[in-house]
Amino acid sequence: MQVNIFISRKDGRSPDALLVLPFGPQADIPPDLRHLCWQHFLTTLTDDKLLGAKPGAIEADLAESGFALVQPVA
Repeated sequence: MQVNIFISRKDGRSPDALLVLPFGPQADIPPDLRHLCWQHFLTTLTDDKLLGAKPGAIEADLAESGFALVQPVA
């Protein structure tokens, strides 16, 4: 599944979280996460190892909540 990845950096260097949103016009940053400064990082597939989570878990979160939060792999 193709997804958009957004990155949040609190200290300006290392990423704190990756926000995974579906690819397309239905993608929207959830209201409770909009206070963070998100930057579009890349468009990729849910099986990208950079995401550090299993594709099935990401896809389940997307189906249930419309987004997934994952910890980036260093």
